[in-house]
Amino acid sequence: MVAKTESISSLIRDKGLNITEIRRRLINLLIAPGTALTQKEIEEALETEMGSVDRVTLYRNLRVLMEKHLIHQISIDANTVKYKLAGAHKKLDHPHFHCSHCDKILCMPQISIKEDMLPGGYIIESSNLIIEGICALCNKTKHENI
Repeated sequence: MVAKTESISSLIRDKGLNITEIRRRLINLLIAPGTALTQKEIEEALETEMGSVDRVTLYRNLRVLMEKHLIHQISIDANTVKYKLAGAHKKLDHPHFHCSHCDKILCMPQISIKEDMLPGGYIIESSNLIIEGICALCNKTKHENI
């Protein structure tokens, strides 16, 4: 646990931010591979851990962590936005795979849309691609149960 706490503190410190309890707990919630949570899910988890959480403080910290590229925002649909710890890749616009069974999200920076794929004169300003499906673990479990 001490190593994990130090690792989280290092991530925060390396971005030039002060290490605060809420930032450490936020990163801790998002550190597991495939974990992406809505603001509501984060708020509920933090309330379970800390007793109460100020929504303005939570929102401000999510915004700061996004600005520092420590976490990124993923729009699943028109009503659902999730937050995920940024991986080793630094590209902000990249596709994500969303498992419709277990709700895990996987960053897929190996897939990219290049400007030369667009019609002449078009310029990419941002992109948001969600690939919906069943992850390998859920697919394996599904076939074992048949």
